[in-house]
Amino acid sequence: MVVFSSVVFVGLLAMAPNWAIVDIPYPDQTGGNHHASPSVESRVTDALLEYAKGRSVPLQKADISELRVDGAKASARLHVGARFERVTLEYHNQEWRVVRVD
Repeated sequence: MVVFSSVVFVGLLAMAPNWAIVDIPYPDQTGGNHHASPSVESRVTDALLEYAKGRSVPLQKADISELRVDGAKASARLHVGARFERVTLEYHNQEWRVVRVD
């Protein structure tokens, strides 16, 4: 009996690499519905463009430079017409808001 169980056990071990593992969920596969969320820099840039649009200032992404994000605070330098503005933003209630313009 011991010899038989040993043969069965060795046989199962020999076949194990050929078995397809189908019941283990893979976390990196979400069925193709997964979209990466935009980066923090992209969300800050979008907030700056919305801020400029609210002030009727023609601003493009190329006019934003020196963008720095430090946790819930961000700053950027905007080229507006013939002058430059230093803008400070804060992350509050799931959105970036302009809090100071120098």
